[in-house]
Amino acid sequence: MDREKKEKTSRLPSIILGGDPFSNQFRYLYRTDRWWKLHDPNYCLSVMQSAYDAGCRAFDLSFRENVTLFKRLAEQVDDPIIGFGNPTWEQGVMYKDQHLFFIRDRIIHTLVERIWPDPIAKLVEEKLSKDDVLVFGYDRNVDLLSDNEINEIYLAEDIFRDRLSIFKGSCQYVYFGGSDVDYLVSLGRMDLVEEMLEVVKSEEFNPLLLCQYPSLVLPEIEKSDINVYGYVIPLNRIWSWFDHQSSLEAVWATEKPVIAFMALSHKDLRQDIPGALRWLYEKAGVESILFGTATPEHAKETTEIAISLRKNKDLIIDPE
Repeated sequence: MDREKKEKTSRLPSIILGGDPFSNQFRYLYRTDRWWKLHDPNYCLSVMQSAYDAGCRAFDLSFRENVTLFKRLAEQVDDPIIGFGNPTWEQGVMYKDQHLFFIRDRIIHTLVERIWPDPIAKLVEEKLSKDDVLVFGYDRNVDLLSDNEINEIYLAEDIFRDRLSIFKGSCQYVYFGGSDVDYLVSLGRMDLVEEMLEVVKSEEFNPLLLCQYPSLVLPEIEKSDINVYGYVIPLNRIWSWFDHQSSLEAVWATEKPVIAFMALSHKDLRQDIPGALRWLYEKAGVESILFGTATPEHAKETTEIAISLRKNKDLIIDPE
């Protein structure tokens, strides 16, 4: 069944252009034939301009180079544009003065061996760790984390606030968490998710929680006292983690707006972009779609399709 359509007092933009292709950390994940061009700020700006010309008014910003491009775009266009800050890379969740992802092998090994439910543990060990190495690959020979070591994980608030500081003046919304939140929720450290939320709110951003494991994380957050404005999750017509149907049901179960990313992350989806986006808006009931691209042509095409599917509904209103 489709998610029930609920009246909302505010709307997120229907389409958000991703900033990863323009960043040093992630441009390698995009088209190799445009890799050199993606080092050129003027070329990157042309991709953003193409999305803007097609109707996009929202842009994902992860790093200073993204913010710089955003400010350049804002100076050369007529309509207001809005930034969505994404501080999830090195955001200050720490273990022994190292960012948490430095011990991801130990974390995933621990989750597989003694914490995750058997179906999830088996799925990660036998399939996802091989098929989706960047997210789930891990070293099976590392030591498991003890309960005491899990309790030693902490939030370095100064690092987190420094990451957030680059979005001041450009972003109304910030989506925090990422893999750190997946790990924290799985390890039972919801207290640190709460700490992160309070910091985001204290910096006067509207907090959205980003996670990679929506079928697991969304239900846990929803039944907690962690009150975020909305969610940012990987979801498309073909797959989501850990289970597609469970992720879809988690989206239907929340009254909060959901932004879907990795919307076109399958070759079959890229053969039918209108169908892929329509499924997300109409079947899944997501509020917005976040997509990254290395070309002005794709930026224009995808934005135009999204706007046509959601025409006259792409409002940006401050949430109360």
